Amino acid sequence: MEWKSPVSPTAGHPTLGILSITGAVFLLSLSDALVKVAGDHVGLGQLVLIRSAFAAILIAGAVAATSGLDRLRPVRPGWVWLRSLCLTGMWLCYYAALPAMSFALAAACYYTAPIWMAVLSRLVLKEPLGRRRWSAVAIGLAGVLIAINPGAETVSPVVALPLAAAFLYALAGIITWSRCREESALAMAQTLNASLIVGGALAISVLALAGPMPEKNFVLTVWPPLGLDDWLFIAALGVLLAAIEIAVAIAYRLGPPDIIGVFDNTYLLFAALWGALLFADIPSVREGSGMALIAAGALMASRRPPAKEKGRCLEGHRPRPNAGRG
Repeated sequence: MEWKSPVSPTAGHPTLGILSITGAVFLLSLSDALVKVAGDHVGLGQLVLIRSAFAAILIAGAVAATSGLDRLRPVRPGWVWLRSLCLTGMWLCYYAALPAMSFALAAACYYTAPIWMAVLSRLVLKEPLGRRRWSAVAIGLAGVLIAINPGAETVSPVVALPLAAAFLYALAGIITWSRCREESALAMAQTLNASLIVGGALAISVLALAGPMPEKNFVLTVWPPLGLDDWLFIAALGVLLAAIEIAVAIAYRLGPPDIIGVFDNTYLLFAALWGALLFADIPSVREGSGMALIAAGALMASRRPPAKEKGRCLEGHRPRPNAGRG
């Protein structure tokens, strides 16, 4: 989920904004589910590199045809690139976890990003949270502990990956809020695509230098041969990524960030749907209870604080997971 700018220069069409963000997270959840499906056919670095290249070409072509490529030039490139590096790490961590986790549980761990953001806004930006947001942090943490059941013998350290992805997503949000509010969404999206291309290429290079790697391993495969169907599949993911980035940019210019941010959390519902339909992953009662608490904490953390609470508060959250995380 592409991380969005919390400044909404044009408001007044919240319904269209809600439709845009809901469509974006629907496509994002579908794209992520398809990545999990494709794990046996492609490599992680390979997928990230090729998909982002397709998305970058599409966005550059659309911008060149409508308003000129100058719109893709960031105002503060250093901070925009730092933000993009955080989001690149987020994508790599989240996707690396998908082969070893249920899709719904990975999504729930990832959507702790608003909770991480609440904590970081207090520690880094020194912004007051208020009782409601501290309660959101506690509820979200309880949800994580219930969902992953760390005392069980079957718990996997892989769950740290989507949690790390959520932290990186939140850190990118802190950078966006404090240093990149004057940047256009398209400039940030295209810089992210460039960073993902570099990140994918570096991952491939490191694996190639490390020596022979197991075949049909999504994370460790260097560059498996791709057939025409594979190229078309990754190209379709690139189209989805470009559409997601544009839809998120539109949403946060049409509706208030607090309202749009709430509907951003519908990713969790779509992830549960795709998990059931594509992977027959039905959460247990314990996992479902934990995911419900995570969702509740995320909603509480991403909403605008009441007027009586003093101080500015950080708006939005991913991703994204930017979001998204696209």
